[in-house]
Amino acid sequence: MPFSAFRFSSGPSRLATLFALLLAALMGAAPARAQEPAALLGALKARAAASTASEAPAAANPKLVQQAARATQQDDERILAEVTARLSRNVTFRAITPAVQAGVATLHGSVPDNEARQLATKVVAAVDGVVAVENQLTLAADFGARLHETWELLKDRAARAVAAIPLLITAIVVVMVMRWLGGWLARHLHIVRLDSRNPFLGTVIRRGVRAAFLIVGILIALDLLGATALVTAVLGSAGVVGIVLGFAFRDMAENYLSGILLSLKRPFEPGDHVRVDSHEGRVVSLSTRNTVLMTMDGNELRLPNATVFKAVLLNFTHNPRRRFSFTLGVSYGEDLQRAQDLGVATLAAMQGVLDDPAPSATVDLVGDSSVTISYYAWVNQRETGFFKARSEAIRLVKKALEDAGMDLPEPTYRVQLVQPAAHADTAPAQTPPITSVDPRAVARDQGDVSPETELDDQIAEERARKASEDMLQAPGGKPG
Repeated sequence: MPFSAFRFSSGPSRLATLFALLLAALMGAAPARAQEPAALLGALKARAAASTASEAPAAANPKLVQQAARATQQDDERILAEVTARLSRNVTFRAITPAVQAGVATLHGSVPDNEARQLATKVVAAVDGVVAVENQLTLAADFGARLHETWELLKDRAARAVAAIPLLITAIVVVMVMRWLGGWLARHLHIVRLDSRNPFLGTVIRRGVRAAFLIVGILIALDLLGATALVTAVLGSAGVVGIVLGFAFRDMAENYLSGILLSLKRPFEPGDHVRVDSHEGRVVSLSTRNTVLMTMDGNELRLPNATVFKAVLLNFTHNPRRRFSFTLGVSYGEDLQRAQDLGVATLAAMQGVLDDPAPSATVDLVGDSSVTISYYAWVNQRETGFFKARSEAIRLVKKALEDAGMDLPEPTYRVQLVQPAAHADTAPAQTPPITSVDPRAVARDQGDVSPETELDDQIAEERARKASEDMLQAPGGKPG
């Protein structure tokens, strides 16, 4: 059986040509060597053409070709309809004319910018059945076209805004309802009796409740309007913004928190006489940032709340009973016990000096020219002026010691020259010493020791002027 009789029904024409070439090489190798390459190539081409012609009737089936063409045309029409519908939804794409052939979509027309050009390609490529997109769009350079596109875009947005009016009204109603609900709840927080313990804290909590409900209402409204991305961005950036603001306003935040803690602890009340480190005065008010004092000279002193909170604070008014003290020096030759007793008796006879604790005196120092005695007495600051009582005590005790014939020397040195005693005809008259104190005489000689009220009116005026920001208000909103 000759080799040329083999037929490969499934092989292409090129495979048949290859086998023909091999057969010619085997059967006539010697003559083939004598042939020119051009002649051999011509024979091979003739065989290939004959093989292709013999297989052509089997490959070209007109009925199948027509069915495939109709299916492709129907698919192209469907794709074109869907592409046109998608492009018409966007005002920017209304100047685009699409065409579809064999699944390949071609875009003609103009767009405002490159972003719209790329977006059009993505929109068309997303249509089912599109195998490729040929973008032949150009950028619109005509002013009238640009103006028309802008006008169409504005009309489209206006139409959307009008369509969203019911939803916008609903969002506004939600915000108003949440705001009203927060205000109602804040007004009814008196059931937890915050005002009776700390009016300022109650105010802060009520404001916080209102703000929380309002924020929740705004978030719900934004979600209804479809601004979910905005809500996410705001919530995501809130932490970063909080950190930045914390560093930027650290001192302000520290003073604010210190003010709240001071209003909770209340280490002083309005009108108290306090000393904060080296600053001394009477309390006027406590604001969210400063503690306001009035010095004993009538000047206003503002201290940051953080400084007051961290400082050593001495409150002279918290305990109504307060002790005053002073010192007097007597000569070396005087009876110290007698000087102590006279001073204590004088203090006990004074109006405003408390019997319990009782006045006392101690010998504190032996100086160069005198012996120093310290006298102590207690007064009720709410009934007796502290500074007035101390002033009167010094005056009366000094007078009592002098009336008793005791020497109160000035701080000087004495030079004594020893000489023979001179014969004197008469001795100097001696004043009989006083050994006791008459309380009635002390009372007659005593001055005014009523409480000091010079700063009270000024403090009341300042508190009335700062009542809106005062954190030391008494329950009911009145200055304490």
